[in-house]
Amino acid sequence: MNIELAQLMSELEQSNEKTNESSISIKINKVTHEDQSLEAIAERIAFGFCEDYQHKQSGWGTYFGPMMVWMGDDGKAYESPSIFSVTEEIMEYWISRSKTTPNPILKARYCGLIWDLSKATVDKNPDYTIAVEYVNALLDITNKSLYKHPNEAIKKITRAYKVATGLNNHNLINSCIESAINLEDRIAEDNKAGLWGFCFDLFVLNKSKYLSEVQQKKLVSNLETRLLRVSKLQSPWICEAVGIRLATYYRSKQQNAEVIRIINIVGKNFESSCNGLAPIQASSWLQHIHDIYISFNMKDDAERVTKKITEVGPGVVDSMQMFSHSVEIPKEQLDSYLDSMTKGGLENTLIRIGAQFIPKKDQVEQQVLELAENYPLTNLFTKTLQDHKGRPLATIGSVEEDLEGRIIHQLSSNLNTNAFFLRHSLKKALDVYNIKVQDLTDFVFKSPIFEETKKDIINAGLQAYLNQDYISAIHILVPQTEAAIRSLVELAGGATLRRNRQGGLQLRTFDDLLRDEKVEECFGIDLTFYFRILLTEQRGWNVRNNICHGISPSNAFSYSVADRIMHVILCLAQVSVTDT
Repeated sequence: MNIELAQLMSELEQSNEKTNESSISIKINKVTHEDQSLEAIAERIAFGFCEDYQHKQSGWGTYFGPMMVWMGDDGKAYESPSIFSVTEEIMEYWISRSKTTPNPILKARYCGLIWDLSKATVDKNPDYTIAVEYVNALLDITNKSLYKHPNEAIKKITRAYKVATGLNNHNLINSCIESAINLEDRIAEDNKAGLWGFCFDLFVLNKSKYLSEVQQKKLVSNLETRLLRVSKLQSPWICEAVGIRLATYYRSKQQNAEVIRIINIVGKNFESSCNGLAPIQASSWLQHIHDIYISFNMKDDAERVTKKITEVGPGVVDSMQMFSHSVEIPKEQLDSYLDSMTKGGLENTLIRIGAQFIPKKDQVEQQVLELAENYPLTNLFTKTLQDHKGRPLATIGSVEEDLEGRIIHQLSSNLNTNAFFLRHSLKKALDVYNIKVQDLTDFVFKSPIFEETKKDIINAGLQAYLNQDYISAIHILVPQTEAAIRSLVELAGGATLRRNRQGGLQLRTFDDLLRDEKVEECFGIDLTFYFRILLTEQRGWNVRNNICHGISPSNAFSYSVADRIMHVILCLAQVSVTDT
C-alpha cells in the first residue's frame, strides 16, 4: 500500500466525523489514481460501488451496483466499477480489512460487499459472522449519527433490518427496529416527507412480526398527530403522504370508518387548496384526489370531484397555448414524391397510398426511446390528455413505466405530422385520374369484407368525401370501418358476439374486435395497432368513439380526419378472399 493511501486509511479509521462512501471514494481516487497495486484497486472499487442499486440493466441481482453505466461507441454497455473486476484476491483483501478496521463506515462497506458479492464473483458463500458484523456496523453508523445526510441513515438502517431478518437473528432484528424508530424521532421534520414514515412502511405496513404492540401504537400515534399538524397548514401533498399510510393501515384492519375519516381529511385539504390555483393546476390536483377517492372506494366523493373537474375544464382550455413548427419542402421534391405515388394506374395508386401511410410500430418505439435518451427530463413526467372541454381523458406515464402509452402518444403526433403528405397524395390521385365516386366504390367492393347491403351507404360516404363534406363523410364511413372488421372476423371463423348481463348476446366492441387474433393475422401488428390508435384508443385519436358518442365538436371533422378515414377504407379494401 503506498504511503499516501496508508496515511489516508489510517486517518479515516481514527475519524468520527460525519461522512459517506462517496466522499471517501473521492479521497481514495485522489491518492491512488496512478496506483495499480492490489490494495489501491481494492479500495477504489470498494468505495466506488453504489448502494441499493435500483437499475436492473446490470443484471447482477445484487444490492450493490455500478456507479456509472454507459454505452460505448461500439454499441456495448460499460460499467464502473464492474462486478467482473472483483477477484478472489480482492475479496480476501476486503475480508482482511473488515476484521481490522475500527471505523463503522469502512467496516460496513467491506462487510457489505463480502456478504453481497462473494457468491456472484468468486462463487463462495460468505461466513455468517460477516453478515452479523455488517448489521452491527450499520447500527453503529445510525446510532452514532456518523452519516452525512439523514436519507443515507434511512437507507443503512433499512438494509440492516433486511439483512438481520434474512439471518433470522431476533436480537439483531429488535436492535434494528429500535434504532430505526429512534432515528426517525431524531430526523423527522413535517415539511420533509422523505424523513419520516419509513418505520411505518417497513414495520407496520409490512406487518413485521417482531414489532411490539407498544412500538406499533407509537408509530400509528406519531402519524395521527402529524396528520393533524400538516392538515392545518394546508400542505396537501404532505397531508397525502401521511394519510395514505394511515388509510392503508386502517383498511388492512377493516376499520372502514377510520379509512373514510383519514381520506376525507386528505381530500378536503386538496380541494380547499385548489381555490385560487390556475385552472390547469387545479384540474390536475382534482384528478389526483379523484383517483385517491376511487382507490379507497369513496365513490360519492369521487363523483362530487368529477363535477368540479368539469367546472374548471373551460378555464383549462383557455389557458392552453398552441405551438407550431414549420418545415420548408422544395416544390420539385414534393412534385417528384407525388408523381412516384400516383404512377401505374388508379388501382396501383390507391394500393400504394394505402401501404405508404401505415406507421411502423417498431420505428415509433425506437423514436420514443431515442427522444427519452436525448431529452430525459421531458420523458420522466406524466402527461395528461385533455378533451376540447378541458376534461382529462387519460394519463401517460414515463417511458420506463408506460412505454406503450408513450408509443401511442408519439404515433398520434406522427399522424398529424405526415397528414400533409397524405392530403397531397390523395389530392394528386384525384387530379391525375379524375376520380369519380363509382371508381372508389368499385375499388372498395372488390373486397368481400364490405357487404353488398351497405353499398349505398358507403357510396354516399365516399361521395361526401369527394364533395369535401367531411362532417357527413366521417359520420357515414367510420361505422362502416367497424362493420368491415366485424365481417372480416366472421369470414375468418371468429366470434363477433359475446354474452351480455341480460343473458343474451351482443356484438363485441370495435376495440375488442381490433384485438382479435384473426384481425392481427390478416393485417399484421403495424396496421392493427394503427387502426386502434386512430379509431378506438383513448390515448390516441379515438375517432370512432368520439364520433359515435357525439363527443366531437364541429371543428373536429376536419379534412385531416377525413383523409385518415379514407386511408383506413383503402387499407380495408385490399383484403381478399385468400387473405382471410
